[in-house]
Amino acid sequence: MPASYAKAFAKSSTDVLKNEAIIAVLSASIVAPFIIPKINSLMSEVMILKDHQSIASFIAGLAIFSIAGTIFKGNAIGRAVIIGIAGAFILSALLPIYQNITTKGDGL
Repeated sequence: MPASYAKAFAKSSTDVLKNEAIIAVLSASIVAPFIIPKINSLMSEVMILKDHQSIASFIAGLAIFSIAGTIFKGNAIGRAVIIGIAGAFILSALLPIYQNITTKGDGL
């Protein structure tokens, strides 16, 4: 009986690591910190994007997200990695707005 529980636990553990959502979150946490600063430094060299980095990061996230399905049609892991990077871009674009709202006393 305990052996069957151990086998079921091992199978579910490996299934978790194959889950596309888990891979996307891992990608946002592990891969994105290496890629986002490089792309942000490239975007800061463009005159109009230099003054609007949050908007540029948001648009870059949307662009990366929209091409994730076309580049990796049959590869769920590759698609999940790209979606994680796009999510990290969108999160980095929204964090200054969130911080601005939460640091004010009443939130408005």
